[in-house]
Amino acid sequence: MPTNTQQAIYDCAIIGGGLAGLCLSIQLAKAQRKVILFEKNTYPFHKVCGEYVSMESWHFLENLGVPLSKMQLPQIHTFRVSAMNGYTIESKLDMGGFGISRYTLDHELSALAIKLGVQLIQGTTVTSMEQLQKHSILKTTAGEYQARMVCGSYGKLTPAFIQ
Repeated sequence: MPTNTQQAIYDCAIIGGGLAGLCLSIQLAKAQRKVILFEKNTYPFHKVCGEYVSMESWHFLENLGVPLSKMQLPQIHTFRVSAMNGYTIESKLDMGGFGISRYTLDHELSALAIKLGVQLIQGTTVTSMEQLQKHSILKTTAGEYQARMVCGSYGKLTPAFIQ
């Protein structure tokens, strides 16, 4: 394991670079905060989930800087489930949504975060965290980092050191 200790103290460290972690990092960077984000994978990567996004997220994502209007994304207004025997059930989606691959969305958000100055540490796992009086020390597979605030954005895959 690398032993480099980063001297800088970040305003916020985010553990987990999925949609929530990336969006939070962008919002904090836009608010002039020094942000570091740890993601165990390397962007962009394929995920099965997230191909449908509700229209209520459209303006939020565009305000972050994702150019959805320029992407010619499919609009989705109907939900249909089909059985192997051909039987289908269909329902109208009042608000509707749009289709975008997680690969594309993660790529756009991670590139935007980097452009805004987020220190994005990819292919790295946070292995432990020590809470001090005014900041935390995060030990990772890429070294140690310090932050005044730590946000966990890892969904159902809780890091082992938190359990």
